Amino acid sequence: MRTYNIQLLKCNGKDQKISAYLQILTGLDKVTANRIVSNRPAVLFDNLDEEGMEYFKEAFDFYEVEYEITPLEEACEVCGYPSRQVIVLGRIVEYYGQRNGFLQLAKKYDFETKEDLSLAPFLVTDGMSEEKAAKLQQELTNIGIRSQVIRSGSPVTERKRKNFLQRLFFAEA
Repeated sequence: MRTYNIQLLKCNGKDQKISAYLQILTGLDKVTANRIVSNRPAVLFDNLDEEGMEYFKEAFDFYEVEYEITPLEEACEVCGYPSRQVIVLGRIVEYYGQRNGFLQLAKKYDFETKEDLSLAPFLVTDGMSEEKAAKLQQELTNIGIRSQVIRSGSPVTERKRKNFLQRLFFAEA
């Protein structure tokens, strides 16, 4: 599978949302994610697989941030991921029954609710089958909420996360 380099250029006022998204996908702590987002332009990943790159592309397009994706020559193998997780990116429409609909879905799919849907992005649930995750995503879309289904576990391996953090901290020294 082909690999990619992702560079964050401008957040256009969405710094906190991009920081929260990085935290969900990489497992970074809030301080580190905030530092990365505030030090733009920043190369977020080298050699990110195609599926992981698509997650970032979808979210960055939704948040209308400026980024650059460069295909690399290096290829990688991606192991199978048996389950999926669902991330709420944000509201796409406002209507009266939105919060109520979200609470009903929480009961149906057995996940915790956020008090305020404007605090997106946030992880709704993890460990779902691909079919169940797709169904939940469609139901969220039906009540005006944009969500993303991604593979369980972050789109970066532990080795890539360590390399990412080493580059970040050695670059600052």
